[in-house]
Amino acid sequence: KLADLELDVSFPCFPDVVTIWSGVSKYVRQQLLKEEPQAVTITGLGTFHIKSCHFFENGKMITFQRPVFSLSRTVAQIRELQHASVPVPEEINKVSVSYKKTHLNVPYSEKVVQHCVQETLDFFCFILKKKEDADFILKDVGTLAIRGTEVTMAFCEDFLLSLNKSTDMIEKLLTKKWVISDKEVTLFPSRFGRVHRFPQFDIRVVPRRVSLPDEETSSDVKSGLSSMGKKGN
Repeated sequence: KLADLELDVSFPCFPDVVTIWSGVSKYVRQQLLKEEPQAVTITGLGTFHIKSCHFFENGKMITFQRPVFSLSRTVAQIRELQHASVPVPEEINKVSVSYKKTHLNVPYSEKVVQHCVQETLDFFCFILKKKEDADFILKDVGTLAIRGTEVTMAFCEDFLLSLNKSTDMIEKLLTKKWVISDKEVTLFPSRFGRVHRFPQFDIRVVPRRVSLPDEETSSDVKSGLSSMGKKGN
């Protein structure tokens, strides 16, 4: 149960946790970029799928592909995060991240990969329970940014280009705010002036949303980061 969640940062894969999550991200990206894209779930984080959308310009109907992310209900309930859950259309095949296939891309066993992913997500939930802000980065896919109760999934422009094959189309999508670029995440303010980054397990300075007295990271969080040899910067 989330209420009984305890901080455990002793998992053996930590030195290469970023490498393992790069393998997870690669698997997600591959499923989304298939000729017939699949919906892919990272259990404990959320589900991605591709939605075919249309708009009219100069009397012509133009089709584009938009990535969609739905946050895990379990994560959303941690502190009533505001995020619209978009159901996956029935015609889209649904898969979960395959640890068996992921481990082929990294020098670790399937068991170590699965354990690493679960421990990372447990710590992510721990940070959210402490009402801290966080960015969860999926390499070459995008960044899940959580500020207070607001949730934003921002996507890599290279990923959007792979989906739509047109820089002009990407510019339209970003200008009309139909998708958000992950380049904007660094400008998302936090009331703390900092965010925890996953899977890097570090702290990044961001614009402060409101003027508050400087406050230290909670003692529990500091203790967890210290045990991993990590410091905020």
